[in-house]
Amino acid sequence: MTSNEDTYRIEVWDSEEEKTFLETISRSSDFAVSIAAWHAAMRRRPGMLLIHYNSRHVMEKVLAPGEVKLPPQTIIDGSVHAGLDVALGDLRSWHILRAHCINCSHHADVKPEGLIRRYGKHALFSTVERALFCTSCKKGGPVRMEIHSMPRN
Repeated sequence: MTSNEDTYRIEVWDSEEEKTFLETISRSSDFAVSIAAWHAAMRRRPGMLLIHYNSRHVMEKVLAPGEVKLPPQTIIDGSVHAGLDVALGDLRSWHILRAHCINCSHHADVKPEGLIRRYGKHALFSTVERALFCTSCKKGGPVRMEIHSMPRN
Protein backbone atom coordinates (compact mmCIF):
# COMPACT_ATOMS: atom_id res chain seq x y z
CA MET A 1 0.00 0.00 0.00
CA THR A 2 1.41 3.34 -0.99
CA SER A 3 1.15 6.41 1.19
CA ASN A 4 0.91 9.90 -0.23
CA GLU A 5 3.80 10.72 2.07
CA ASP A 6 6.13 8.09 0.51
CA THR A 7 7.51 10.47 -2.06
CA TYR A 8 10.88 8.73 -2.56
CA ARG A 9 11.15 5.22 -3.98
CA ILE A 10 13.74 2.96 -5.55
CA GLU A 11 12.77 0.49 -8.25
CA VAL A 12 14.78 -2.38 -9.74
CA TRP A 13 14.43 -3.24 -13.44
CA ASP A 14 16.02 -6.10 -15.36
CA SER A 15 17.86 -4.11 -18.02
CA GLU A 16 18.54 -0.73 -19.52
CA GLU A 17 15.49 -1.13 -21.78
CA GLU A 18 13.20 -1.04 -18.71
CA LYS A 19 11.12 -3.96 -20.00
CA THR A 20 10.61 -5.94 -16.79
CA PHE A 21 9.96 -4.33 -13.41
CA LEU A 22 11.34 -6.61 -10.66
CA GLU A 23 10.74 -4.92 -7.33
CA THR A 24 10.47 -1.74 -5.29
CA ILE A 25 13.34 -1.80 -2.83
CA SER A 26 12.42 1.24 -0.78
CA ARG A 27 9.66 3.77 -0.15
CA SER A 28 10.25 6.66 2.19
CA SER A 29 9.12 10.16 2.99
CA ASP A 30 12.59 10.99 4.34
CA PHE A 31 15.25 12.07 1.83
CA ALA A 32 18.19 10.91 4.01
CA VAL A 33 16.64 7.45 4.42
CA SER A 34 16.05 7.27 0.69
CA ILE A 35 19.69 8.18 -0.06
CA ALA A 36 20.91 5.49 2.37
CA ALA A 37 18.62 2.96 0.66
CA TRP A 38 19.96 4.08 -2.74
CA HIS A 39 23.56 3.40 -1.68
CA ALA A 40 22.57 0.00 -0.24
CA ALA A 41 20.70 -0.86 -3.46
CA MET A 42 23.81 -0.06 -5.50
CA ARG A 43 25.76 -2.63 -3.46
CA ARG A 44 23.02 -5.25 -3.21
CA ARG A 45 21.73 -5.31 -6.80
CA PRO A 46 24.85 -5.46 -9.01
CA GLY A 47 24.20 -5.33 -12.75
CA MET A 48 20.58 -4.26 -12.31
CA LEU A 49 18.97 -1.04 -13.50
CA LEU A 50 18.06 1.10 -10.47
CA ILE A 51 15.74 4.09 -10.67
CA HIS A 52 15.44 6.59 -7.79
CA TYR A 53 12.21 8.60 -7.86
CA ASN A 54 10.96 11.68 -6.07
CA SER A 55 7.22 11.28 -6.63
CA ARG A 56 6.97 10.74 -10.42
CA HIS A 57 10.27 12.45 -11.21
CA VAL A 58 13.43 10.44 -11.84
CA MET A 59 16.26 11.68 -9.62
CA GLU A 60 18.81 9.05 -10.68
CA LYS A 61 18.86 6.14 -13.11
CA VAL A 62 21.91 3.87 -12.98
CA LEU A 63 23.00 0.42 -14.04
CA ALA A 64 24.54 -0.75 -10.74
CA PRO A 65 28.22 -1.65 -11.10
CA GLY A 66 29.17 -5.33 -11.10
CA GLU A 67 27.86 -8.52 -12.60
CA VAL A 68 24.43 -9.96 -11.81
CA LYS A 69 25.10 -12.78 -9.35
CA LEU A 70 22.10 -14.84 -10.42
CA PRO A 71 20.33 -14.50 -13.77
CA PRO A 72 17.22 -12.33 -13.46
CA GLN A 73 14.00 -14.33 -13.68
CA THR A 74 10.41 -13.29 -13.76
CA ILE A 75 8.48 -13.63 -10.54
CA ILE A 76 6.70 -17.00 -10.61
CA ASP A 77 4.10 -18.45 -8.24
CA GLY A 78 4.35 -15.66 -5.71
CA SER A 79 8.14 -15.85 -5.37
CA VAL A 80 9.71 -12.52 -4.52
CA HIS A 81 13.27 -13.85 -4.94
CA ALA A 82 13.27 -12.90 -8.66
CA GLY A 83 16.76 -14.29 -9.13
CA LEU A 84 18.33 -11.54 -7.03
CA ASP A 85 20.93 -12.23 -4.36
CA VAL A 86 19.42 -11.10 -1.06
CA ALA A 87 20.63 -11.42 2.52
CA LEU A 88 18.84 -13.52 5.13
CA GLY A 89 18.41 -10.34 7.20
CA ASP A 90 16.21 -8.91 4.41
CA LEU A 91 13.46 -11.41 5.24
CA ARG A 92 10.34 -10.17 6.99
CA SER A 93 7.88 -11.96 9.28
CA TRP A 94 5.44 -12.50 6.39
CA HIS A 95 8.00 -14.37 4.26
CA ILE A 96 8.09 -18.15 3.92
CA LEU A 97 11.28 -19.89 2.76
CA ARG A 98 11.10 -23.02 0.63
CA ALA A 99 14.07 -25.15 -0.39
CA HIS A 100 13.91 -27.30 -3.54
CA CYS A 101 16.45 -30.07 -4.26
CA ILE A 102 17.56 -30.03 -7.88
CA ASN A 103 18.58 -33.73 -7.72
CA CYS A 104 15.39 -35.38 -6.40
CA SER A 105 12.80 -32.54 -6.57
CA HIS A 106 12.15 -32.80 -2.82
CA HIS A 107 10.94 -29.52 -1.32
CA ALA A 108 10.39 -28.31 2.21
CA ASP A 109 9.75 -25.15 4.16
CA VAL A 110 12.85 -23.83 5.96
CA LYS A 111 12.83 -21.73 9.12
CA PRO A 112 14.67 -18.46 8.46
CA GLU A 113 15.58 -18.11 12.16
CA GLY A 114 17.67 -21.30 12.02
CA LEU A 115 19.52 -20.17 8.90
CA ILE A 116 20.18 -16.74 10.43
CA ARG A 117 21.57 -18.36 13.62
CA ARG A 118 23.82 -20.64 11.57
CA TYR A 119 25.01 -18.31 8.79
CA GLY A 120 24.26 -14.80 10.12
CA LYS A 121 21.82 -12.16 8.91
CA HIS A 122 24.27 -10.83 6.29
CA ALA A 123 24.66 -14.24 4.57
CA LEU A 124 23.54 -14.10 0.95
CA PHE A 125 21.14 -16.63 -0.54
CA SER A 126 23.72 -17.76 -3.12
CA THR A 127 26.09 -18.73 -0.28
CA VAL A 128 23.44 -20.46 1.84
CA GLU A 129 22.03 -22.41 -1.15
CA ARG A 130 25.48 -23.90 -1.83
CA ALA A 131 25.85 -24.96 1.83
CA LEU A 132 22.47 -26.73 2.17
CA PHE A 133 21.84 -30.41 1.54
CA CYS A 134 18.65 -32.33 0.83
CA THR A 135 17.21 -34.24 3.80
CA SER A 136 15.55 -36.68 1.41
CA CYS A 137 18.38 -37.80 -0.91
CA LYS A 138 21.15 -36.65 1.51
CA LYS A 139 23.13 -35.00 -1.29
CA GLY A 140 24.73 -31.64 -0.84
CA GLY A 141 23.38 -29.03 -3.23
CA PRO A 142 22.27 -27.85 -5.55
CA VAL A 143 19.37 -26.56 -3.51
CA ARG A 144 17.26 -23.63 -4.71
CA MET A 145 15.67 -21.43 -2.06
CA GLU A 146 12.64 -19.30 -2.78
CA ILE A 147 10.98 -16.58 -0.75
CA HIS A 148 7.18 -16.52 -0.78
CA SER A 149 4.80 -14.16 0.92
CA MET A 150 2.30 -15.62 3.37
CA PRO A 151 -1.27 -15.43 2.11
CA ARG A 152 -3.23 -12.48 3.43
CA ASN A 153 -6.34 -13.12 5.49
